[in-house]
Amino acid sequence: MKKVLLAILVVAIIGAMCFTAIACNDEETVVESKELTMLMENNYYVGTEGTVDLSTALPGSDYSVTGSNATLSGSTLTVNATGDFTLKYNPTDKEAEGIAADGSVTLAMHAVEGVNVSDWAGLVAAVNASKNVVVQNDIASEGKTTVEVIDSTIYGNAKELNVNSIISGTVKKRGGNGFNVSDGNKAVFQDIHFTGYKYAEGQAVVLETCEGYGQIINALGTNNSKRTQVTIKHCILENSQKMVYLKGAVDCTVEGTVMRNGADALLAAETCNYDGVDLTVKNSVFANSVVCGIILCGWTEVANENGYCNLTLEGFVDIYNWKSRDTAKLMPATEGFYVPLVNGLVQSQLGKKEYNSYFCQGSDGMDYVHFGIVILATGNLSENKSTVNGAAGVGLVQKTFPLPSAASSIAHTCLLYGIDNKNITIEPTATIESNPNLAYELIHGRK
Repeated sequence: MKKVLLAILVVAIIGAMCFTAIACNDEETVVESKELTMLMENNYYVGTEGTVDLSTALPGSDYSVTGSNATLSGSTLTVNATGDFTLKYNPTDKEAEGIAADGSVTLAMHAVEGVNVSDWAGLVAAVNASKNVVVQNDIASEGKTTVEVIDSTIYGNAKELNVNSIISGTVKKRGGNGFNVSDGNKAVFQDIHFTGYKYAEGQAVVLETCEGYGQIINALGTNNSKRTQVTIKHCILENSQKMVYLKGAVDCTVEGTVMRNGADALLAAETCNYDGVDLTVKNSVFANSVVCGIILCGWTEVANENGYCNLTLEGFVDIYNWKSRDTAKLMPATEGFYVPLVNGLVQSQLGKKEYNSYFCQGSDGMDYVHFGIVILATGNLSENKSTVNGAAGVGLVQKTFPLPSAASSIAHTCLLYGIDNKNITIEPTATIESNPNLAYELIHGRK
């Protein structure tokens, strides 16, 4: 993103010196911290390698199993073959989902080929051995050991994977990536609650303080004949700079997933010298980003004919990301000293009367513009050929982003997809928690 916006800055400085006096209003964007509910399509996964301590994985008592492929020794579960079986126990949580009148819960268990892990070292070791992983505990990353070149499936069982120690950084020093997928490998992330920046309970954390953070999932495709493949299914990703970053020959599907609290765009796809990103987003929610929800970046001087991003939207795609005239931004703080000028330029343009139709009034009486999806491009070609399919089906309409005319010779494309002001599907002051059925809809879709 830096490349196109730096070009805009140069044009702004040369063509309109008055912009140097613009001060960007950095109204703080506070992290949304209300806990989100996760449901699973299949009740619970176990691996065939290693045991499971049920007292920590599923706290309770009186465990019993029905099935020839599973055995119990106290609270220690061992599975010797793939397939389904049932687990009955009395959960410690007396309000657990599916609890019977006698206080018990019966879970459908699904055994898969994979390693049961309960700590970060075990997770890294299994991934490095190209084995599938079945998470049995909430896990925090230890030190800076990142997961390099993952080529496996991680079944998360709705547990939390916190990668704060890897992705954290400062505005002057970026963090790293929690999980890297590259070189034509295939990774599946399922039923995982990913968290980045960790904050004290009740602490009002401002996203701008997280802007040096890295990505939770990073995917790069450098082999056009064997594309990198990423699936993110039924996950929550929150509190990072970007949640997911895709570049080059990458096929990615995001389904039934929530991404929120981003100090940049939540989901980013970028062109390069290789074939482009093919991204599908289905039945998912994006919320509370400093800039936009999803961004497609096109550097037209390096993208080949097949190198542009293609985004397809299916089912429902909710983006809770309305901005006031003073908080609309194209750049996060990590992009450098010229950020206030560029964001001030954007806000100045949006302040003009000809863009009043971009805004609608919230319940608080303020005017808001919806920053859903942005397409950016620069270079020596006339346009960015990145495409967005299915926008109308999820309530988004395309608008030309209001850059000054002098910038058009360098920034060839700057398009905004936002909620149609004539059909407001998400009220400007609404939050994710406004939808009590969300956890169910992420799994089963919306009727």
